[in-house]
Amino acid sequence: MVNDKGADSGQLLTSRQLTALVVARAASCAGFFAVLPYLGLWLMDDRGLSGASAGLVVGASILANRAGGVLLVQLIHRLGLKASVGVGYLGAVVVFGVLGMGLRLPTYGWLVLAVLVGLFLAMATTAMKAQVAAFPPDQRLRGFSYLNMAVNAGSAVGPVIGGQLLEWQADRLPLSAALLDLVALAVVPALPGDWRAADRSGAPAPAGSTVGRRLPGRRFATFTLLVCGTWVAYAQVFDVLPAYLGDSVGTRELGLVFTLNAVLVVALQVPVSALSRRLLNHPRAGFGLLCLTANAVLALAVVLFGLGRSAGFGLVLTAMVLFTLSELVWSPLYDTQVGERRGELSTTAAYALAGVAWGSAESVGAWLGTLLVVHRSGPETLSGTAATPYWGGAALALLTGLALSWGGRHKSEKPLGGQEGNAHDVDVSARA
Repeated sequence: MVNDKGADSGQLLTSRQLTALVVARAASCAGFFAVLPYLGLWLMDDRGLSGASAGLVVGASILANRAGGVLLVQLIHRLGLKASVGVGYLGAVVVFGVLGMGLRLPTYGWLVLAVLVGLFLAMATTAMKAQVAAFPPDQRLRGFSYLNMAVNAGSAVGPVIGGQLLEWQADRLPLSAALLDLVALAVVPALPGDWRAADRSGAPAPAGSTVGRRLPGRRFATFTLLVCGTWVAYAQVFDVLPAYLGDSVGTRELGLVFTLNAVLVVALQVPVSALSRRLLNHPRAGFGLLCLTANAVLALAVVLFGLGRSAGFGLVLTAMVLFTLSELVWSPLYDTQVGERRGELSTTAAYALAGVAWGSAESVGAWLGTLLVVHRSGPETLSGTAATPYWGGAALALLTGLALSWGGRHKSEKPLGGQEGNAHDVDVSARA
């Protein structure tokens, strides 16, 4: 029988809650990625902005989406996690609706709207991760695995929707995102947790509360910074690869490569995560070995991508299969570890800080990789600057795996009060 109390009662993640998490995350991601890849083009062609102004608007939206969780920590704790998810999606619906009203605004007007979209979606995403982190330890990896599957599904479907609308009726582009976020908003009542924040009752905070805690502990900071190496390697695939392989692999073939990634994630995330959970509990495996294996496979995939310009399309496909297998392990595993290593940070603050750090690492990796690829010495030169991001990314991934393997020999810190996943630990007044 399905029980809907979920995390707040310390019970298992129910099928209803799991379905709501997947639908909300997939729909919101599809809406964001239906607009983001085409936002600059839409602003220039349909709203008359210059290239520099359109780029500023797009960059501001991405930055707000990455860093917004940290800025909104206090507000999320005051509202509560479930209410924050609802407010985030409702705000995104309203702002996307305004974007689609056919307005003629100066650059700063579009800038404000783009930033608001990023902030509202960051609010919903951070609060949703904290909801999953509030579940019992043996259920968190499962929850984050489904979220990873939903993100990949949404980010694959979204650009297809946006591309078609851009050709058929460009004015409807933001409205499609508003409709998708409305779908996400509709399933919020089925998400885990209560609508009311834990601190609304006026009761005093317990001794050792996470209220007011701002700075991360050393263990959490070390883990978060080490994981940045994985995200730099990730950026060479998802952000730099089209520019790197542009001379040797056609656009259609490259699209198939990324479609393969999305299909494999949707098809394999659940069984791979089930295997990961068993390995985490195995006396001869555990977190360290899983991280080392996943990052070693990632490093191999990045090396194969680096060879792809001369070796051909078949090697690129093989590299994407390996890359996806590694992502299926490390992506939900890292999200789970954020909640377990947060120390005295509130759960939401921990996910917000980790999101900023990892988003910044991906951005820096993408910038450096693109810079080196654009100034490549020749299409077939493996020793020139063009392939440097791939050799460097592979080395970083392998070093990250080794470092996390060493750190994985130590047990995670217990959250405050010794109650891992306690809902009051999540909803106290210091949001993230």
